[in-house]
Amino acid sequence: MALEAALVFMFLFFLLAGVIDISMFFKDTYSVSSAARAGARMGSADPMSTTFAASAAGQAVSAMSDLDYTRVVDIWVYEANDVAGNLVSPPACPGVTCVKYTVNATGALSAPAGTWLVRNACAGTIVDSVGVQVRYTHKAPVMFANNKVVTERVSMRLEQIPTTQACASVL
Repeated sequence: MALEAALVFMFLFFLLAGVIDISMFFKDTYSVSSAARAGARMGSADPMSTTFAASAAGQAVSAMSDLDYTRVVDIWVYEANDVAGNLVSPPACPGVTCVKYTVNATGALSAPAGTWLVRNACAGTIVDSVGVQVRYTHKAPVMFANNKVVTERVSMRLEQIPTTQACASVL
């Protein structure tokens, strides 16, 4: 009788541990996804700002306030389209169309690595898209999916600016 109870208890323990771990993994994945969306929204809303990439990355960090900042691997802000306007995967980062940030324990961004100097948001042309990628290392509370890197990417078109205003940047 004791042996059967011990086996049932172990089974129930592992089942409960799995439910807790998977739930926490989904929570972290959702937070990272929300952070990437928030960063892309910020980047697409003000494409001609000189602090364009830093604002997008900063918004992503703000959206991750429920996570441990020391587990953020990096945040990329990149040009997410080719010359024809088709969405593409992130380029090598850091690079000429990709800015990479890391985050310290207090949530402050590192100095940027890479640049994205030329952006086009002119109405009536092929408008650039901004992509934000956030990578985060999940720490499992019990045992499953420990140290799994969660990667989320979101791309959005830059807000179009009338051609009567400065709508392309060459910083």
